[in-house]
Amino acid sequence: MIELLNKIHHADWLTNNLPDKSVQLIIADPPYFEVKGSFDFVWKSFDDYLKDVEKWAIECKRILADNGTLFWYGHAKNIAYAQVIFDMHFNLINNLVWDKGSFMGLEESEGLRSFAPCTERILMYDNCKNKTGLQGIQNNLELYKPIRDYFLEQKKNCNYTFKEINEKSFGTASNGGGMASNILTSYKDGWTFPTKEKYEALQKIGLCPKPYEELRKEYEELRKEYEELRRPFANYFKLQEIFRFSNEAVKTGAKYDHDTVKPETLTRALILTCSRPDDLVLAPFAGSGTEVAMAIKEGRKAIGYDIEKKYVDMANRRVDIIKAQPSLFCFA
Repeated sequence: MIELLNKIHHADWLTNNLPDKSVQLIIADPPYFEVKGSFDFVWKSFDDYLKDVEKWAIECKRILADNGTLFWYGHAKNIAYAQVIFDMHFNLINNLVWDKGSFMGLEESEGLRSFAPCTERILMYDNCKNKTGLQGIQNNLELYKPIRDYFLEQKKNCNYTFKEINEKSFGTASNGGGMASNILTSYKDGWTFPTKEKYEALQKIGLCPKPYEELRKEYEELRKEYEELRRPFANYFKLQEIFRFSNEAVKTGAKYDHDTVKPETLTRALILTCSRPDDLVLAPFAGSGTEVAMAIKEGRKAIGYDIEKKYVDMANRRVDIIKAQPSLFCFA
């Protein structure tokens, strides 16, 4: 796969040879169907377009890692149809609104007899379809099973009730449960790794012989493993569900000879928030190359596809310039 990295390929992205679950982040800016640009007018009917959307969703499902994130751009005119399809395969996290600011004059808007359009939509998905938040918690608990087994064994082999442990160790009255239950609990309940103070309190009544530092080290190793398994999310830009980024297509569209250039600032935000350094970022509809260029700039690996050769050539020139520069921004 090395030969595919950090470039845009002249091909339909559905022909990719990427391994299953190999992509950590997909940023897809597909044709919107009869909105803007010649690439929006290649389908004979809306039904044909939706058939392709279904193919795209299925392929995204195949290649997206279990802890990956998918961003899918769309226009208000038809994004709801795409959402219905993608909702069948992925778990919707946010229905984001990109506020591009004012770029259409009010007089032009009056001519259309509509309010001035200034937004696009971005659907944000993770790959946890049919998994509830409770299942995520249970997966978390399962990862810590060796440590939880240790605490469960301590409770099983002692003659104290939870109420007695609370009173003897923590000096708290309870009807049962309480702090003792949070530490020495069954898998069906919540669980808390104890502080050193609480652990030593348990040791004073003859429980938990293992040194705290040894157990803490084991816990931290498992916690690191858990964090690596989780879907990356670090909101460095303090964004909410409405993104306000200037429409760089207006300013730079001529420079890149493309009708729908996405802002570098917005793209950087998506990449830095939802991927880690060295993760693989896929741009299925690479266009002007913004996603691939920004991914490389931020220390990620990237692959892009586009069926228009003139855009592929232009985008690769843009990417080559980025690859020749050191990374200027990297929060992660």
